[in-house]
Amino acid sequence: MANKSRPKKVLAPYRKYVAGQGFEHTRGFASPSIDKDEEVEHKLPEDKSIEIINTPQGQYYYRTSTDTVVHIRGPSRTKQIAQDDESIIQIETRSMRLPWEIQSKILHILKEEIDLRYLLVCKRWYFICLSFVYGHPHLSSRNFSKFVDTVISNRKKKFGEYVMELDLSTILQSGKNSYVSKLLRRCSSKLEKFTAPQTSFGYAPLISLKSCHQLKYLDLGLVSETVKLKELFVAIQNFKHLTHLSFPRSSINCDGFREFQWPANLQYLKLSGGITNEFLRGTQWPKTISTLEFSFCPQVDEIAVYTVLSQIGDVLQHLYFHYPMPSLNENSLDHVFRYSSHLISVQFMVDYTTKWAFSEHLLTELVYPRPLKTIYLDCSGSLGLASKIHPDDFTIALMESRLPCLKAISVSSKLGWDMKSDEVTDLVSVIEDQGGSIYLTY
Repeated sequence: MANKSRPKKVLAPYRKYVAGQGFEHTRGFASPSIDKDEEVEHKLPEDKSIEIINTPQGQYYYRTSTDTVVHIRGPSRTKQIAQDDESIIQIETRSMRLPWEIQSKILHILKEEIDLRYLLVCKRWYFICLSFVYGHPHLSSRNFSKFVDTVISNRKKKFGEYVMELDLSTILQSGKNSYVSKLLRRCSSKLEKFTAPQTSFGYAPLISLKSCHQLKYLDLGLVSETVKLKELFVAIQNFKHLTHLSFPRSSINCDGFREFQWPANLQYLKLSGGITNEFLRGTQWPKTISTLEFSFCPQVDEIAVYTVLSQIGDVLQHLYFHYPMPSLNENSLDHVFRYSSHLISVQFMVDYTTKWAFSEHLLTELVYPRPLKTIYLDCSGSLGLASKIHPDDFTIALMESRLPCLKAISVSSKLGWDMKSDEVTDLVSVIEDQGGSIYLTY
């Protein structure tokens, strides 16, 4: 039986900091179902003898039935407004709270300067800042195992839902097929950019790749394990947001391409590996591609290259060829400008290009200024390539206004040009007249 003669216990208000409002909440809310983030006004009881306590945090009264301190209203202040220069009106104003949406917007603007201490401000800031911590993780062989444990093992917190970019290019021997497969499944909801590792990307990761429907960037160019292109086609055919795609360099088995539907928004495509001539000639290429690269395609010949250019050559803005492509001849790339007249940048391998590519017969004048701005000349360094393309070939093309927009010529040091010779000096003088330069790469 309670001792009624005992003095009543008075509980001091428990102050809690809330972002944008300050210290306002107390222990013992009258109704626990009310949202604490909303400003609440409780009705006073009918007993007029109750004394209201005014504090900087608001107004309170003591409830004897539940032995708690009840919060009536938040802190307020009065503001005097002059009216007609005679009377003064006192208006009670509440302290303004900055909405969570605006706070989130500010943190997104400052995402490059986010401090981990921001996660300790309040619960809302914690969840807002999680997207910055896990959105673009910088992974290496040292922290990869800890990242896998955090994303895979802790299923309740679901940190993988915040990951938007997953770059595993630096992971060599630390990863396993099962780890990569589980990471893709955990991060599939918001993953937009994925770069596959050199190893540990086999059948299981390809199956998990199907669930990444928000993917925009997919780079499989570093994968050294055998990948069947038929399985890759099945995995990416429903990616509506995919814009960048790089094929694996060790791909095989190009079957199933006739039923394959290219992603509708594809803009960048890098072909490599086991791409066959039949695949290039029998595929209906999308007109959305603006950048096309050929890299280590041992089976692709000259006819297959020009078949692709005959379909999408007019919409291409960037075209690059990389070494090696053993099925091409020494002059296989001379006719590129006949098929692609809207190129802004192009990279030639001197192994498969001759000086006739810049002659008046193949580099003809157009009814509009040719928009080509950058030319990259690369080679394998084999003997006898220095005489295939001469600096005078560019000098004549520039003087005859066949390249009116050209601003940069990047020449590989393997080509063997003497940068102090008179021919190179004349080329430098001509290209500088139209605001361009020559660069030597090593």
